[in-house]
Amino acid sequence: MKLRTTPARLAASSMLALSVVAGVTATTASTASAATATVSSRACNHSVKLNTDVSTTVKFRTGPGTKYLAKGQLSKGTKVFWSCNKGSTGSAKSWGYVKVKSGVHAGKWGWVARTYINTPMQY
Repeated sequence: MKLRTTPARLAASSMLALSVVAGVTATTASTASAATATVSSRACNHSVKLNTDVSTTVKFRTGPGTKYLAKGQLSKGTKVFWSCNKGSTGSAKSWGYVKVKSGVHAGKWGWVARTYINTPMQY
């Protein structure tokens, strides 16, 4: 059996294809804009103010979470000024807002998973 293509059927197919493409584009655009947003220290809920370093090579991000874009990586031992924290400082799910003091990203602000920021021993 051969299907007939009528102008109405062709128009309906075109509208369906256009709406699918537009929906995917809209979804992609909103996700991309959320991921590229840079989050400042206003997202912090705990002040830290500590010169320290990172314990391993870690991603340096635009916001406090893996959904944010990585600006690059900080190598193990990179010196940072840990300004504040989003989440409890003892939580594995928290993020530190840091200013990089050494290496290729020196002078830049960004976010590092708290787990990878060294905490000096307190006496």
